[in-house]
Formats: sequence, structure tokens, C-alpha cells
Amino acid sequence: MPTLLITAALLLLSLQTQAQQTQSGVIKGQVMTEDGKKVLYGTVNLNGKYSVKIDKDGWYMFDKLTSKNNTLTVNIMGLAPQTKTVTVETGEEILLDFNLTANAEILNEVFIVGNKYKITSKKKSEYVSRLPISNLENSQVYSVVDKELIKEQMALTVEESFRNVPGAAPAKTGAGMPSFFSRGFQTSENFRNGMATYLRTGVDLASVERVETYKGPSSTLFGAQMTSFGGIVNYITKKPYDHFGGEIGYTMGSWDLSRMTLDINTPVKDAEGLLIRLNVARQTENTFQDQGNSATLLIAPSITYQVSDRLKFTLNADFQSAQGITPAGWITSPTLGLTSFKDLNLDYRISLNDNSLVSKQASTNVLLDAEYKISDQWTSQSRYAYSGGSYDDLYIFDFIWQNKSSVDRVLRAFTDEKTVRKNFQQNFTGDFKIGSLRNRLVVGFDYLSSYRSTRYDGLGYGGKVFEPANLDNLGSTPVIRIEDVESILAKRNTGQNQTKESTYSVYASDVLNITDQLLVMASLRVDRYIGDGTTNTKSRTTVGDYNQTALSPKFGLVYQIVEDKVAVFGNYMNGFKNIGSKLQPNGEVSVFKPQEAAQLEGGVKLDLSDKLNATVSYYQIDVTNSLRNDVTTQGTYVIQDGTQKSKGLEIEIIGRPFSGFNYVASYGYNDNEFTKAAENVMGKRAAGTPKNVVNLWASYTIVNGKAQGLGLGIGNSYVSDAFIDNTNTFTLDSYNLLDATVFYNRPKYRIGIKANNILDKQYWVSDGYYARPQKPSNFMINFTYKF
Repeated sequence: MPTLLITAALLLLSLQTQAQQTQSGVIKGQVMTEDGKKVLYGTVNLNGKYSVKIDKDGWYMFDKLTSKNNTLTVNIMGLAPQTKTVTVETGEEILLDFNLTANAEILNEVFIVGNKYKITSKKKSEYVSRLPISNLENSQVYSVVDKELIKEQMALTVEESFRNVPGAAPAKTGAGMPSFFSRGFQTSENFRNGMATYLRTGVDLASVERVETYKGPSSTLFGAQMTSFGGIVNYITKKPYDHFGGEIGYTMGSWDLSRMTLDINTPVKDAEGLLIRLNVARQTENTFQDQGNSATLLIAPSITYQVSDRLKFTLNADFQSAQGITPAGWITSPTLGLTSFKDLNLDYRISLNDNSLVSKQASTNVLLDAEYKISDQWTSQSRYAYSGGSYDDLYIFDFIWQNKSSVDRVLRAFTDEKTVRKNFQQNFTGDFKIGSLRNRLVVGFDYLSSYRSTRYDGLGYGGKVFEPANLDNLGSTPVIRIEDVESILAKRNTGQNQTKESTYSVYASDVLNITDQLLVMASLRVDRYIGDGTTNTKSRTTVGDYNQTALSPKFGLVYQIVEDKVAVFGNYMNGFKNIGSKLQPNGEVSVFKPQEAAQLEGGVKLDLSDKLNATVSYYQIDVTNSLRNDVTTQGTYVIQDGTQKSKGLEIEIIGRPFSGFNYVASYGYNDNEFTKAAENVMGKRAAGTPKNVVNLWASYTIVNGKAQGLGLGIGNSYVSDAFIDNTNTFTLDSYNLLDATVFYNRPKYRIGIKANNILDKQYWVSDGYYARPQKPSNFMINFTYKF
């Protein structure tokens, strides 16, 4: 691994060095504040193509220039850019100084603190509506967690970022993938840069610029295969920038956590407009339980090439691997007679697992993006994404409670699984007027194909294979090791199940300015789903093949009471899920419609410069066309008249009341029930969904004086009770997490210490079926060198 990091660094450094040997002619100068102080950090850009850093004495220099006419722009985070033009003859040296309209105290805050949550508060996203509109012009509610907030919280995985999302309760899927509950529904799939993924690992934040969550059913622009009625997750990867730079970091912590990261970026002057960036992360860690460990690796290259003022190509990828012991899922049942984990005879630190059962997982994502400016009004964007994953032996225990002291042990073995998603998207985006009315329109085509091949064995389902664990006498319980599992699997031949499906979609969305302050959105998607079903390679039988067409509309209204400051909004949003046909007891085949979700939402958005950003909204989501069982004397029929209702309130406030102090606070309330369903769940709450979620993160950094850059952050996350089952018989207890960090942030380095779960709470998360214990109190220490 060190060899890989050194090789990558030397390669990019050599490109940087080589790129500095082809120019002739010099522009140099000093950058000063309005009160005569040197500007020590920032960049100066040349002709929109290449930047250099301002040095510790306030100087910058471009040498060996070949262009006669040059435009220079000073870029300081948090300040408006300042631009000058200059003519340079061959062999001439030009002195060009800049004087910024800011004093030294303001710059201290910019350099040491920055507007840390600027992206988080401004919610700038080109993906949520696929249109260039601001948060206050958008009738949909969404949240953005930027890399600066992620860095301050020392978050390592995408699920940790969910604790900054209003109303989001982090969870894990059955296979341990990151997910969360939002607005009464589970969101378990992740988009990457607005395109489909098919992950078989988690998401390492080392390659992530920001995490965006779009609230409510979002099928109109994002389809049905990967969307939830409660919202979607879209993580945005880091892109190259126009000057040389980067950082190297090392983190250590509890349970032998060891993590090394590299982020290096360089422009290539010999190929003007070509930028390269590489992110690498390597992490190993044991667990808080008696058995368990993990090792992960991320390699994420990214390249952009600005061919001309009109044409730009982007190619980025990430390759992730994970190896270790997969945490077990604990399962309860309504017949257990107990109501929470407190009633069970369980040592929180006992895993009932074994370190010989090593799982191997991998994920690959590749995105090619071509953007072409057709005219001043129209842009074309062509995108192709490949996403694949694999399980090369994935072993997951299901521990099923029989009584308070006895656990049945079932092992789910995925001994060979491959997944592939291919996503092609073509968008045409326009900004034009019809008469006096401004239109921002996107018209697009989307093709998504998915393939999954898996061999799965449930060792213990359909008949006991392993002896149950006796929690009163664990010493008498045999340990299940890899050789035991392999000997059983060798006697089985279940064949592989291969599933293929594809979707063809067209969509259009228009935001119409009736006035500068009144905006109307209208959108529609036509979606054709083709399911080839699942074929078993042993029996050569295919089941579940069907085709389906769906329409998905979306409407929104925004009125800015105070232009660009305060807006009221309302929306109608649609989501759908494709449902296949069912064979009924009388021999007939019932063909069903897609399951539908309709959301009505209204609220207020505020954007008061950099001091306060807030969103308050109330929503109601009605789900129809759900399937339910109808028991008759002839047998159990499946009918499509099930309904569910979910409603609630969400509040998000992001503030910077005074210099150096920042906070992000949110509250989510959700009330949901099955309004027409099977008798045992009628009127009950959906599994896994808490009523109340409260999140707060606040930090203060000293801006001036000898302690400049020293800071403190503190966070609290509260998630109320939820049920583990739809019958509402077993409760997942509420939890309250307190975290804190102390850091020292300088332009060239950063030191951070973080304590998580300071109150040492023992808590569980669940996807509504499986429950998993989470980390008790732990700590991390990080050192990052910036260059």
C-alpha cells in the first residue's frame, strides 16, 4: 500500500514539474488587504485555465508565458474574485499587484475558519432538479452535507453524514449497506453524481465532496428502481481544480483504528485544460465486540478536460474493496413475548461470530460525462455510468431469538455474487424566454439496465443446521467456523439466480418565472420497465418476468416574499414502484399496476446572507396500490387495494451568528400508519420509523490572537423509539448520542481529536427487520498535512 501511494504521488508530481518547463514571459505581484497587510493564502488564476498559490509573503508568479493577452483573477474563499487584464511581450516581466477590499481581520476568519457550512447552507446543487436553479427557486426540500462539515465531524462513512439530515434515522440493510429512514420510508440505494450505482460495499467519504438528500418521492427525475417514497441519497465525488495541491492524513483510534488518506491534484500545462485528481484511503479496524474486524481500500481517480469554451469532458471512478467479518443481524418475532432488547439475556459485546468467517466485497463506479454548450441558451449533457459489485464469499449470521436466553443461528452465505448497472442519460437544458416569461427547461432520456447473478444458501432456514446458542452457558455452545460452513456448502448445489431488468424513460421539467418572485414548476416522466425475470441455472426455470409502463408527474409553486431572501413553497410529487403479476389460488394470473405515492408539501425557506438559512415544511404522503393478502376458504389471494399514510414536520436551521461560530440544527417529526392492510398490521406504524429525530452540531474557532485556529465542536443526535416489526410488538429503544471534538486548524496542517458517544450509550439500529448493535464510547485522533 505505501508503494501505491508513493507511486501515485510521484506520478502527479512529475506531471506538475514537467508542466512548468514550457513557457516564456513573467507576471508576478503581491496581494494585499485594504489595510496594507499581506494576503498569505489563496490563489491567482491565469486565463481561467491554471492557478498558482499565493505564498507566505503574499507573492504570486507566472513565468514562461506564451500568451500575449492575459486575464488574472484572485480567488479568496468567502470573498468576491478580483480580475485584471495585462499584455505581456516575449521576454517581458510585468509587476501586477492586487489590493483586496477586505481587512486583515476578515481574512483571518476566511483563512482559518472560512464559511465552513456555506455549501451546506446555500444548498447549491445541479442534480436535485437537473436545472440551474437556487434553493429558494426550488419547490422541493433537500439537504446538503458539505466536505467541510464532514471534515470537522471527522466522519468516515456516508451513514455518519446522515446525522446532519433533518428527520433521518441511520440504518443498515440486511447485507449491511448504508441506509436511513426518512418520512416513514427506508432509503437504501445511493446515487453517485446523479447516476445509478449497484454497491456491494459502503461509501468511504475520502472521495466525497458532499452528500445530498432529496426529500419525498422523486421518481419524476430519478425513476423507480432506486428511489424510495421518503427520499433519495446522491453523493457527489471530488473533482479536479485548477492548481496544484492536496493533503495527506492519518487517523488512529479505538479498537486499533488505523486510517491513511491521500488527496493530490494537479493541472497539466502541456495539455491546457487537463486536470487530474487522485484520492486514496486505506483503513483497518477491529470491533468493540469479542470477534470482528474490517479492512477497506479506496482508489478514486478523476480527470477533467476543458477542450474549448464549449466542450468539457469528465471521467471519474472509484474502486472500493472491503474484507472482514460482517456484523450479524438480530431478529425477533411477535411470538417471542418480550418487548425490547432490555428484556433479553444478551451481553452487548458478545458477537456469536467467528473471525474465520471472512467476507470479501468490492464495488466499482465509473462515470464519463460530456458537456457541450450548444448556444448561450442551450446545453447538452451526455452521461454514461457503470456500477458493479461483488461478494466473493459473504457470510451473514441471522440470530433469531427463541426465548430470552436462546438464539437460533442461521447463516446466509453468498458464495458468488456479481451485480452490474449501466446507466445512460442525455439531457438538453435551456434557459430562454417566451415573451416576457423566463423558462428553465430540461428534456432528457434515461436508460438503466441491471443485472444480478448470485448463489445464495440459507443454512438453517427450512430446517436446523447449527445448534442454537445458549446465552446462559455460552461455553457449551459450539463455535461455527469457516471449515464447518464450507463442508455443508460442498454438499449443496443450489445453482445461481440471474436477474435482468431494464428501464427506458423520457422526462421533461420546466421552471417558469411568471414574475421575478413567482415561479411554477411542471414535470412529467414516462417510464417503461422491462423485467426479464430471474432464471435459476440449475432448474433452468424463469419466474417474475413482466413489463410495465408508468407516468410520474411533479408540480411546484414558489413565491419569494422577499426576493432571494424569504420564499413560501408548495409541491406535489409522485413516486412509483413496479409490481409484477401474481398467480392466484383459482389459477388466474393477476396483473397489477405500479404502487404509487403522492406527496403534498408546503413550507417556508429563508436565506439571510451567510448568517441564517432555514427550511420549515409540512408534508403528507399517501401510498396506494399496495399489495395485501386476503385469506378466503379457497386460499390466500393477493389483492391490490392496500394503502398507507405518512405525514410530518421537518425543520432545518443553519447559522453563523458571529465570527467563528457555526451550527446546524434540525428536527423531524413523522406519523405514519397502514390504513388498509392485513389485519395484524392495520393501523400500525411502519417498522424502523421513529416519530422524532433531533440533530445539532455547533462549533467555534478562535479567529485572532496566538490561539488562532483552535476550535471546539459538539454534537447531539436523538432518535426516538421505533418498532422492529410491522405488528409493533418489539421496540427499538430511543437513543441520545453526544459527540465532541477539539481541533487546531492552520493553512498548512490540521490536528483533530474526536470523542464519539461520550455517554457510552448501548443502542441498536434496524432496517425494520434486522437489528445491529452500534459502537459504544470511542475516540479518534487525526493529523492532516496540506500542500
